[in-house]
Amino acid sequence: MQYLSKNRYRIVLGIGITLLALWMQLFGAGPVRTVIDRLDAMAYDLRLNLTLDTTPLARAPVVIVDIDAASLRSEGRWPWSRATMGELVVAMERAGALTIGFDVVFAEAERNVAEELIDAAAASGQLAHREYLQTLIPTMDRDQDFASLLEHQDTVLGFLFHARAGAVSGELPSPWLFIPEGQRDSLTVPTMKSYTGNLRILQKAARHGGFLNTTKDSDGVLRSTPLILAHNGVIYPSLSLAMARRFTNSLRFQLATAKAGRSDRVTALLLDRIQIPTDKYGRVLIPYSGKRGRVTYISATELLQSSNPAKDFPDLNNAAVLVGTSALGLSDVVSTPVDPAFPGVEVHATVLQTILSGAQFPRVPDWANAANALAIAVSGLLLSLLCPVFGALTITLSAVFFVGVVIGGDIWLWRNTQLSLSPIMPLFTVITIISLNVIMGYFTEAKQKRQVRKAFSAFMAPALVDQLVANPETLSLTGESREMTFLFSDIAGFTTFTESASPELLVSTLNEYLDAMCRAVIEQGGTIDKIVGDAVIGIFNAPIDQSDHAQRAVACALEMSRISNEFIAKMNVRGFEFGFTRIGINTGRAIVGNFGGSERFDYTAHGDAINTAARLESVNRHLGTQICIAGTTVAHCPNHFFRPIGALVLKGKSEAIDAFEPITPEEADSAMNKSYLDAFACLARGEAKAVKLFKELLANYPEDALVTLHCDRIKAGNMSTTIVLKEK
Repeated sequence: MQYLSKNRYRIVLGIGITLLALWMQLFGAGPVRTVIDRLDAMAYDLRLNLTLDTTPLARAPVVIVDIDAASLRSEGRWPWSRATMGELVVAMERAGALTIGFDVVFAEAERNVAEELIDAAAASGQLAHREYLQTLIPTMDRDQDFASLLEHQDTVLGFLFHARAGAVSGELPSPWLFIPEGQRDSLTVPTMKSYTGNLRILQKAARHGGFLNTTKDSDGVLRSTPLILAHNGVIYPSLSLAMARRFTNSLRFQLATAKAGRSDRVTALLLDRIQIPTDKYGRVLIPYSGKRGRVTYISATELLQSSNPAKDFPDLNNAAVLVGTSALGLSDVVSTPVDPAFPGVEVHATVLQTILSGAQFPRVPDWANAANALAIAVSGLLLSLLCPVFGALTITLSAVFFVGVVIGGDIWLWRNTQLSLSPIMPLFTVITIISLNVIMGYFTEAKQKRQVRKAFSAFMAPALVDQLVANPETLSLTGESREMTFLFSDIAGFTTFTESASPELLVSTLNEYLDAMCRAVIEQGGTIDKIVGDAVIGIFNAPIDQSDHAQRAVACALEMSRISNEFIAKMNVRGFEFGFTRIGINTGRAIVGNFGGSERFDYTAHGDAINTAARLESVNRHLGTQICIAGTTVAHCPNHFFRPIGALVLKGKSEAIDAFEPITPEEADSAMNKSYLDAFACLARGEAKAVKLFKELLANYPEDALVTLHCDRIKAGNMSTTIVLKEK
């Protein structure tokens, strides 16, 4: 709960982004849907091109007879005469083609040469052989000749549907399926309003037909194509589907549907045992396998000029042949994900080849929306809850992991199952939430640095503040237990000074004194914990780690003592009495952190170790000393010199604390100190000799506070270095 409360803004925003992404995925419409669809299309194209199989295709029974630029130069401009088209049909038949499909609409009749001669002669007034020319009209009917050739070959003619109502022309082939009256409004197959068909004579001769319509996306790229369309309550096939049925001699065609609310959704098409899953509109994703040319191409002019098509073009034997054009001038070139100039006839050939080979069409499954929604929800919630605790590196690695999972899973599904799922909204969720956390982390870090600088600049050395700002992770504001050294200082007899000084003098003097004392703490790398009246409390080894924190505290105490003596002398010159500074130091473990609550910053420490330091400061007045340092501190100060005070049993405590007074190196090497140490050792052992030794010390050094202390205790019968204090 503490984690959730601390990071509630990030978590709430992350969940909000997740809910927004779910809404966009499931219910987004208008411009939102347009943008998502466009991004989906871009992702689809990228994935398709990254996973294209570059290995050559095995020989397939689908061939394109191409009316290419070379054919137009050789045979003349388009449209070609029915005679030329007839020769092409004959050549394909001689080469062994089983089924021929035309990606061409023969919507207009070809002019009869005999009729043209009669009209020309009549217009000139020189029509002498009208009767003879009229007898030639049947023999000059090229449409009839072409129709006769189509009757003897398994051919499928292409025609065009139009979504808008308008004039119709030509003849439609026989429909494949009648839509029941009750399904005409509920069936999800698109209904076409008008058409452009082939000449009646040609369509009757060919008997079979398929529409040439394709479905471009909003960006003009052809990614899917319909296999069926409806017109006047009946179902018609596409050219590729019609050719597949003729080529396989399939007798049965069936439409598989599923009820979804009030709609009858198309799920698959059945040609005998061949099942072709589609979307609800009867469309399939075009299974592009590479740039143009993955299907066998034969130039139409080469086929027309061949004297032995069966020998010259073995690929045509037992093949399904599509007649179309790749010439740019004939405008049957479309933009596809794999090639911006892809022949339309190869689109039909690609679909036909997939049906005949039994390969699986890529498809968007019905559960795609639900899967994307689940991916959005799982990734969004996980990242919303976990990102706030991560650092920049972990967030970056998380981003790489989640993006990798989404993209990798998408590519795996595509390569192994031909299922197309959109990664856009899951990626949007992941990237947006992670970006949000990175941005908020940046501002949080900046705020944290400002907070650290503001909180510690007045209590720590600038270098340490800079170190904290540069590495704020070293600062634990939530609380931690660590070993620290605590320093307490107080002015003896300060009350007397406050009673004699004016308010102005009191404030200025105290500020001057405290400024010097605080500077001493900061210069030794300590942190000013509190200033209470004339008392200064310093902490060492927090918040920055300091392995020599005990030595720093002792050095600070010595400097504060020097400052105190100078300050006393300065005030005496001005005619004021000013008390000396008493200091207590202790080393131990305590809890340190921000104890000010969420609205107030108060970086301080709590624990028995800091209370002990405060008590050591106060016992100076009972001991006659200025600085009292606990043995736990002395043990970490090999570079300083001390003399023992005794084992202090503070009021309210049951265990004794070894206490020491710092001395200078010269004092440590003096005869007086050596004598004191001998006397103290004897007293610690309870030897009677200690009485004599301390008497000698008192006679020689009557002003030494510790010598006086122990002499008084010996007189009172206390032959021990353990000092039990009855007052604080």
